[in-house]
Amino acid sequence: MTARLRRSGLLVITALLTSLALSTPTRAEAAPTASPDDTAAQQLADRYSPAVRLQEGSSRCQSGEQFQPTDVEAVLGNQEVALRGPWRPPDLVKTQPEGKDISLGFPGHFLDFPGDPLRPGCTYAEWSARINAAHPATVYAHVAGDPSYPGKLALEYWFFYVFNDYNNTHEGDWESIALIFDAATPEAALATEPTAVGFSQHGGAERALWGDTKLEIVDGTHPVVYPAEGSHANKYGQRLYLGRGSEGLGCDDTTDPRPVIRPRVAYVPMARADYAAEYPWLTFEGRWGERQRSFFDGPTGPNMKTSWVAPIQDAESSWRDDSTTVPAGTLLGPSSTGVFCTTVATASNLVRETLDRPWLLGLILAALVALLWFAASRTRWSDAAPLPARRQRAWGQAVVAAIRLFRHRLRLFLGFVAAFVVLSLVTVTLARLQAARHDAPTDLSAPTEAATGFWASVLALVITILTAATYVVLIAAVTRTLDQLDRGDPATATGVLRQVLAKWRPLTRVALQYFVVLAVLTIFVATIPVAVYYAVSRAFAVPIVMAEDCSGGTALRRSRLLVTGRWWRTAVPLTIIIGLGLAAGPITGIVLLLATDLSPVLINVATSLLFAVVMPVAASALAYLYFDRAASSPGSGELTEAAHA
Repeated sequence: MTARLRRSGLLVITALLTSLALSTPTRAEAAPTASPDDTAAQQLADRYSPAVRLQEGSSRCQSGEQFQPTDVEAVLGNQEVALRGPWRPPDLVKTQPEGKDISLGFPGHFLDFPGDPLRPGCTYAEWSARINAAHPATVYAHVAGDPSYPGKLALEYWFFYVFNDYNNTHEGDWESIALIFDAATPEAALATEPTAVGFSQHGGAERALWGDTKLEIVDGTHPVVYPAEGSHANKYGQRLYLGRGSEGLGCDDTTDPRPVIRPRVAYVPMARADYAAEYPWLTFEGRWGERQRSFFDGPTGPNMKTSWVAPIQDAESSWRDDSTTVPAGTLLGPSSTGVFCTTVATASNLVRETLDRPWLLGLILAALVALLWFAASRTRWSDAAPLPARRQRAWGQAVVAAIRLFRHRLRLFLGFVAAFVVLSLVTVTLARLQAARHDAPTDLSAPTEAATGFWASVLALVITILTAATYVVLIAAVTRTLDQLDRGDPATATGVLRQVLAKWRPLTRVALQYFVVLAVLTIFVATIPVAVYYAVSRAFAVPIVMAEDCSGGTALRRSRLLVTGRWWRTAVPLTIIIGLGLAAGPITGIVLLLATDLSPVLINVATSLLFAVVMPVAASALAYLYFDRAASSPGSGELTEAAHA
């Protein structure tokens, strides 16, 4: 072992000495004179240099865009950077490496930046700000032909960021855009226009024809690039993009761009000998960032990409024609695409935090499985007849009874679904009007900011009230239906809804007190546990108003009495039932997003309809839980007799 390490050390020292010897200029090695092709290629690079719109930054390093296209010379020669070898643990080869120190290739080696990519904190953002303060934003331009396409050229611009702050956080990030010309030489390309443009996006790229409406061009020749926040995937516009497959897994955000910046163009000569002399780091074959497992590894440089030597082949094989965008707004319930973005980000953070502690990830997964098994095994699923409603049930029986009730009374419940859809669409329409008003362009003749803010607040309050009213009406209608069926009375959707409206006073009292108290208690972190306790203990107030024909105040007190001594046995089933109701649509949507090529718009519509169907079932399960608590509480005999009188 010791002998092997010594031999490895000798090899490293020899390689470094050779590198220094080869890269140290002598008097005889004058800088190469630019060839005619390079002169024309540099003019081409200047003519089509990109206009970049980074996302807005933030004083908090955890949000906003914290990085910019960086001059590689700001990193190389930096005393906080190290070159490390491919051994474990990583062996230090050289501190403060310069371009000449990595010019021999060093496959398997990597540059190590200051910080921990698995727990980045503010380290990389602060370091990037320091080193970029003395260097302008820079892109590297390179013109390359393709042996398989002799009549075409590619003009590539390479962007280097010191950190990828996306779901797969990692040190170093190389992105690019490429312009394709039907020309055999740079000089011929100067006499024409590009035919196509490709923007790199994670593992692939998106194509646009020159002149496409999605491609913004300023000053006639400069394509506008929107690097996504954190990931720096190059996009064509201001949208939220959804990644599946080569588009990356997750969501890229370009909705808040800064004004255009024009990075300095550093021209890279066409011939390998020439660019190796001017930019020796372009022969480095290692990774531009700390070695990590899986997709947290640092990337290789431009010279290691297929597009560097065969750009047209790469374009033909890997470019796609469009990207998937997240639909603006939602229909009903949680947006499947929005939940997808959040879920992927959360799961990535979990993997990142436990990558070097696999035992912790295993423990978390085991705990989740054990919790689900415990919850499912501690209930009963059989003997779940929907009627009579007033009898004791386990929460599993309540869920099964609700599903059977929906199936047996399909026409009645479809009426509730329709009413729920109408009320929800009114709320969604108002929310979209509010969003459109917020995003509208400034008009000097428009109302003042104070007046606009006042009406925006009023509209937000109306939306909140309508949202709460929708769920209150649904729970009340389902409870009244079960109450009437228990009594042997016929039930219709319109008749039940009329009876709900007749109870508007006590229902309003219950809803107002319930939501106002919760809003006040959640203002402070210290009182959130009290809010949770209150939410569970008063959860049956609406069903009590409809089933026991009492006032709002009495219903709230009665709910508290029903839950007293059984808070945990009420909280867990309520959480499961409400969670299943809210999650059914998004979970289905995530599966469809990952397993199919369906449009996100279509998926959101489908899962919104599923949400509208599931919510009456969840409301029925909640009503069954109330009847279970009422049937097992003191005085339940009188209630049962009254129900069947």
